Amino acid sequence: MSTTNNWNAHPVGCRSAGAGSPWKEINLGSYPTVIALREALKEQRILIGDLADRMLELPSFHVSSSVTRIKLMVLTATELGLGIDSTSFAQVQAHALKMGLDLCPPEVGPQLRLQYLAQKVGEYLLIGMKPLHTASRIDACFVVANGGAGLLLIGRLARSDLTVSSQSQFVFALRQQQRDVH
Repeated sequence: MSTTNNWNAHPVGCRSAGAGSPWKEINLGSYPTVIALREALKEQRILIGDLADRMLELPSFHVSSSVTRIKLMVLTATELGLGIDSTSFAQVQAHALKMGLDLCPPEVGPQLRLQYLAQKVGEYLLIGMKPLHTASRIDACFVVANGGAGLLLIGRLARSDLTVSSQSQFVFALRQQQRDVH
């Protein structure tokens, strides 16, 4: 069975970084261990892809020790001011930081998957994060998706030189000082 990745569809309520309003707020640290987080994904019948599963097993992947709220933005590479066709992961991250956003902690991937259950079919959100370096020497990021057959948490290659479509959607965190302003 083949699914088509639709990197173009905007999540409902998506806002640009310039608007200053978050797209979504989620909790981090709501599970005491990575094992508990993985069990919560399984209980929700969320499919965990092979690469994402390996990422969850890495010593560099951990859950927050206390519950904290994080505000998230979703932006395409085009909305970040990059090219009309494609751009690199490194350029996307650099422009996001320049626009006042932060990279997400890796925990955002599985937590967003658990807290965004009404994701529309065909939507794929790349987590803007420092890539995790796997044991097989692959740099990867999480992707929160709904491929049509159910909710997914998958991994994707995230080398800095790899290119992505200008319509690829990335999730970034608002900077801490922006998070605290009401």
